[in-house]
Amino acid sequence: MTTGDDRVLADVRRMWHEVDPPPTDLVERMIAAVASADLDLDIELELMQLVRDSATEAPAGVRGGATVRVLHFAGLHGWVLETEIDADRVRGQLLDFPGDLASVEVVVETAEGGEWTTRLDEVGFFVLDTRVAGSVRFGVRHEDSGSISSWVRLQGSRSAPGQE
Repeated sequence: MTTGDDRVLADVRRMWHEVDPPPTDLVERMIAAVASADLDLDIELELMQLVRDSATEAPAGVRGGATVRVLHFAGLHGWVLETEIDADRVRGQLLDFPGDLASVEVVVETAEGGEWTTRLDEVGFFVLDTRVAGSVRFGVRHEDSGSISSWVRLQGSRSAPGQE
């Protein structure tokens, strides 16, 4: 038996789904938030800002079927993490980092719980031979500090940065 309260709640629920529906990736983002809650609290984290995403730019007028996604993140202290993501590889370079590059780790995480970590070489390059898809984020760890990006949707979305 349906009560008056049940009808009112159903009307409110229907109104919210029509006027302000939840984001399509809400469940994925909530799982990622819970998964990231067990971060090492001894590490001080800052947020890296996405400053360039090739998916939001007009395609270049060149031949070829390149599907490389290029992302540039800016750290709070002036350094930049450049990344390229293609079918089976994530590679990039950390630029203008003031510390010892060989002691820096780059982390790639997926919202589904995948995580890959690698160290930089002496000039700041890194390569991860892995396929990533869906929502991902990048981290840079050095000693007792680190930076992490917001989630970026790799496939099926050409949204502007921050609008996942």
